[in-house]
Amino acid sequence: MKMIFALAVAALLLALSAHAAEKLELKSEVAGTINGVSNLADDSFTWNPQNFPGFYYDPKKDIGTEELKISITDENDLSGDAPYGVVYTTKASQSSFRRSELGSYNVIGFLGERYFAGYFNDTGLSQWMQIPLIRSDDPNSLEKGQLQKILIDDNSEIIVTQNEPLALQEGYQLGFRNIDIRSGRVDLELRKDGVVVDSSTAYPSKDDATYSDKTYTYKKDLAGQSGLVTIAVYIKNAYNDTENAAITVAGIWQISEESTAVKAGAKFGKMSVDEVDGTAGIITMNNAGQPIALQRIAMRL
Repeated sequence: MKMIFALAVAALLLALSAHAAEKLELKSEVAGTINGVSNLADDSFTWNPQNFPGFYYDPKKDIGTEELKISITDENDLSGDAPYGVVYTTKASQSSFRRSELGSYNVIGFLGERYFAGYFNDTGLSQWMQIPLIRSDDPNSLEKGQLQKILIDDNSEIIVTQNEPLALQEGYQLGFRNIDIRSGRVDLELRKDGVVVDSSTAYPSKDDATYSDKTYTYKKDLAGQSGLVTIAVYIKNAYNDTENAAITVAGIWQISEESTAVKAGAKFGKMSVDEVDGTAGIITMNNAGQPIALQRIAMRL
């Protein structure tokens, strides 16, 4: 008989998430004591994307910074008073758009899901190429205490015709009314649930067209954040002959208009946000006022 004193980290994380609607079983590294041998350092243990698959991790870019640390008291509890028994931290990381010429943004894992934290000033690119950044009034979402889910980040080529507009998420479609080949102008319309919400022009086929000329953007005011670019579409070219008119889209970016508030004091189950550093891109949470009792589990291995 081997005695294991362990914290069910998957169950704890599900309790933290305000979005958990279904039960989910995830296996992680066990923290505790087996046959008198403990992997707890000073009665504490930390889970991260390497030993818990429930955290967000992008293996291609090696991005994943979520950590959950538990500290056990003499009473085998996770204290709800300082120093807290459960501390969760996550940090934003720079990630380039799939259409990399548009620059970079900050991505952050939060309670196991991928979120947008703000547009990043990539000094390796001319600022005038970083269209979502320069066209946003408040580009730093985390500084405003909010996050948005990333819906689309794609650089595939898609042909858009007048009969087949570009399908986006959350009820949006981008189409065009007219293509003027002589000026290289495309008259665009953005619809949400069938209703036109924005009209604009792009110039993908004019001589010496810049990325700004070729990129359509749409921005919204979201929960105290003004003029955030939520949709960006890069148009590679356009053509219009006697029989056909079409544009070629070669980059799509869209974030959700539904924000997740992460300001200090925001509650997520037994956890609450302690501090948000919008400049460093760090969120810290703890179980203040919510002590958690651990149970000793006997297992036969």
